[in-house]
Amino acid sequence: MAVRKLTELEFDQIKNNLKTFLSDQSQYSDYDFEASGLSVLIDLLAYNTQYNAFLAHMVGNEAFLDSAVKRNSVASIAKTMGYTARSARASAAVVNLTITNIPASYTNGSFTLTKEKAFTSSSGGRTFKFYPDKDYTVTKTTVSGVDGFYFTNVRMVEGIRVDNSEIVDVNTLSGPVLMANPDVDTTTLTVSVQESIADTSSTTFTFSDNILDVKSTSNVFFVEESLNGQYEVRFGDGVVGKKLSSGNIVRLNYIAASGPAANGIKSFTPPSVFIGSGESISLSLVSESSGGSSQESVDSIRFNAPRFNATKNRAVTTNDYRALILSANPNVKSVAVWGGEDNTPPIYGKVFISLQARPGLVITQDDKDTLLRETIVPRQPVSITAEFVDPEFTYIGLNVGVLYDSKNTTFTEGALQSEVNAELTNYFDTQLNSLDKNFYYSVLSSRIVNLSKSFIAVNLEISLQKRVVPTINSIVRYELPFNNKIQPYSVSSVYFNALINRATYSVYITDVPDEGVIAPAYSGKGVIQLKTSDKNVIVDANAGTIDYDTGLIVLNSLQISSIQGSTTTLNVSCQPHESSKDIKTDILQRTSDTSETGAAVIAKPSKNYILAQNTSTADIPNNVRAGTKVSLTARVSDS
Repeated sequence: MAVRKLTELEFDQIKNNLKTFLSDQSQYSDYDFEASGLSVLIDLLAYNTQYNAFLAHMVGNEAFLDSAVKRNSVASIAKTMGYTARSARASAAVVNLTITNIPASYTNGSFTLTKEKAFTSSSGGRTFKFYPDKDYTVTKTTVSGVDGFYFTNVRMVEGIRVDNSEIVDVNTLSGPVLMANPDVDTTTLTVSVQESIADTSSTTFTFSDNILDVKSTSNVFFVEESLNGQYEVRFGDGVVGKKLSSGNIVRLNYIAASGPAANGIKSFTPPSVFIGSGESISLSLVSESSGGSSQESVDSIRFNAPRFNATKNRAVTTNDYRALILSANPNVKSVAVWGGEDNTPPIYGKVFISLQARPGLVITQDDKDTLLRETIVPRQPVSITAEFVDPEFTYIGLNVGVLYDSKNTTFTEGALQSEVNAELTNYFDTQLNSLDKNFYYSVLSSRIVNLSKSFIAVNLEISLQKRVVPTINSIVRYELPFNNKIQPYSVSSVYFNALINRATYSVYITDVPDEGVIAPAYSGKGVIQLKTSDKNVIVDANAGTIDYDTGLIVLNSLQISSIQGSTTTLNVSCQPHESSKDIKTDILQRTSDTSETGAAVIAKPSKNYILAQNTSTADIPNNVRAGTKVSLTARVSDS
């Protein structure tokens, strides 16, 4: 008899199907399955069938990257793609160290700061140890008449320095050698192989993540994640990489890191003695600790492995660069990459990279240098150089008006207002605040309307803001690319003090369109003027230019002496044209660089632009409006 109802795999469904099948047989037509001993056998068959079905289902799931749940399954599948899950990362800081008043007994002209020297620090009630990432050697130098050893830009990594050793036997000539500590930072791993217990000579092996240049005699090692989630070192087989010999002693040295807990530390205590008693030790901070992270999560492996596999371990296309960077640095939230031919102006032979850090984290210069040195340069074409560009933020302000029916809700107006504010924050956190993400008017308005059945309609008034860190007391040319069409007479700024014609004025920025800028298109250009904050008197009638079609504001030669109020940036705001309700990161440019306003405006792909929410609080005396404002209006009814 053919098997039926194969999709019914719950226990009760299986049991009922077995009963139905048996009751249809003439041998069991008069049986009471609920009251007979046969009911126990049916239960047993149903349980067995269900367990087997569940096992087959789980085994099938674990065989695919998208559906696998267990970490060892995900890591194993990723391994077949050439991807090794990222280990924990040690937080790193950069310091300058000076040792003076050197004891007379020390006659050597140089001194080595070894990687075994531990510096200590405390944060959040915990004590952390930081070690130099390598040995640093300097010669004795005289600075300002003082002899000493001056170490600059010493990179220190946090964690516990661990030494493992294992004797190779005939079964482990290619490894593996397990790193027992689950918090290992594999980027700090150094491997050496001692010949034997009797022969203490040793050879240093280097890490390799590909086999293209590996010969049978190459002293290389490979790192993999084992089935238990820990990392292990493997060696060559005599064809790809040198095979070890029985009796060799493998020595592993690495940092076991505390991950993100050690980020943000600014103060370090050096060892009490480096050379001898009487010495003077001073330490200065170059950059605080950052970059610490936990072992890569299952979701991250599932996202990064296919993209890394698509790069084929080379950096040629923009997607290659994105995948390699995201897999190498856990602090990066989003990446934008563009070739020099797409830059403005074009710079051939270069690739430009913009990195956005995850909330609460920073991408330091040391992080960028490490990405270049370890991830990008070894994989990119020889003729191409990479350059990092900081992301450019445009802040979106919102005046949200909601019409609602108070009869269709039990919430107070204040509670509904809080719900709208929470949705605005959620929208910017999940849909924007990332490289190459656009703001869509209809999407946000629909999300707000759907928050409550009492909401009838939503009106959004949008403003845009650029924030510039001014160079105080210097004449500087500033460019503010809004990249959206601007409404004339809408430009304003915070109050600031500027030197104009040898006199200092408290001023703000405003715009005046040319005569040809008329409704409804308002296409063309205009001038930027500076007006006094107290009487609106024009003190500079030609402080810059504005292109209403491309959204570019240029301040020709502005000398700022201070910004008024609590802000430290020059905040310039405007309103987008009524036809530009969707705020995009595409770059708007005229097809001609001449002063002719008739040149067409074209959109080019976004590069390093990020749209974020303007959450500024109002400071009316200094011309600062609230960045986000939500107001609710109850519908008027007859009853």
